[in-house]
Amino acid sequence: MTSISIYLFAGDFAEVLRRYERGDQQVYQTHNEVARLIHDLLGMHQRLNIYSFVTPERGVERPMDRLRIINLGAKDYSAASLLESAVAEDDAQAIVAHFPNIELLRAISAKQRRAMAVLATSYNRTGLRSIFEKRKVTSLLNSSRFELVSNHCLPATRHLARIGVKSEKLIAWDVPHPFHPGSYEPKRLATRRSFNAVYAGSIVEGKGVVELIEAIAFMRRRNTIELRCALAGVGDINAMDALARKLGVADLLSFVGLIANNEVFNMMAAADLVIVPSRSQYPEGFPLTMFEAIASRTPIVCSDHPMFRPVIVDRRNASVFAAGDYRSLATAIWRTLSDSDLYAQLSNNATLTWEALKGPADWRTMILKWAGEGPSSPWIQDRLLPAIEQRVVNTV
Repeated sequence: MTSISIYLFAGDFAEVLRRYERGDQQVYQTHNEVARLIHDLLGMHQRLNIYSFVTPERGVERPMDRLRIINLGAKDYSAASLLESAVAEDDAQAIVAHFPNIELLRAISAKQRRAMAVLATSYNRTGLRSIFEKRKVTSLLNSSRFELVSNHCLPATRHLARIGVKSEKLIAWDVPHPFHPGSYEPKRLATRRSFNAVYAGSIVEGKGVVELIEAIAFMRRRNTIELRCALAGVGDINAMDALARKLGVADLLSFVGLIANNEVFNMMAAADLVIVPSRSQYPEGFPLTMFEAIASRTPIVCSDHPMFRPVIVDRRNASVFAAGDYRSLATAIWRTLSDSDLYAQLSNNATLTWEALKGPADWRTMILKWAGEGPSSPWIQDRLLPAIEQRVVNTV
């Protein structure tokens, strides 16, 4: 019997399995895929360890035969020693690192085990420390220990190649999406002064929430458009609420917390705008929030984050603003909600954007193929970045 360990950043995966078995809604869209992967790996007679890094408490659960769920109890990303100790004691024959902590990658690289890295990130920060971090990550991912390196969708995977990760081991992953723009009618703009927007993601500065609040306040001061915004997610809610109160727009914001994925989508579908304001240096891959927004056909206002630029084009499939600039964000919001033709065009183009974004490798199948057949699997080889790029060249 072979064994595999998967290191995930955070989550109660025993509860994920219980929700899956009951048919209940998951908080995160991807959690049903995690549950299916667990069942599939156990069906391959694997012995499976699921490590969850950031959890309220430490402990081990055994919800199924041959499955251990190890909650490491970290309070934040800095508790890397917990990862190093876990990897040192891990006797699995294959290891999947599902987030790019340097200490985790280094500890796995030092083991005499097969390994792959599955990421959803990018490296856009500037400065000397960030340059050294990028070099360390690239060196670790290029080590022979990591047989495969995957990032979420093609823009973020191409980004890894640009910073020096060997393209011959790169593969872009995606997951099945429960919503599709083809299932919804394009939207039209109803002229009025008050509108509703949705933001979904971590409530932190790096995701551009400060600029979002400042833009709403700026529009109120200018008496242009009144924008109410619901923010779904967790993070620095107290600080953001305090900022909203200071700027006099607390009545325009509602922090709804962590809610089920279908509730987030329904909010997007009912809204006039979806706003994705990530700052340029935020280590964003291509967020699932963007897929949900596109599927809802609600026009998107988003920053010019480096991971968005290859696919998201201003006035074609989103209204794009300069990241970190609340005045630019306010202008993009006003432009979208005052131009009925632009609004309709952004909604109409959702299906084209959707097709351009889809990743070539299904996340669950990719891990199963790697676990069972290794990186030489024909399925994997056909989806590696060089093979994808060659097919693009051949179709031009």
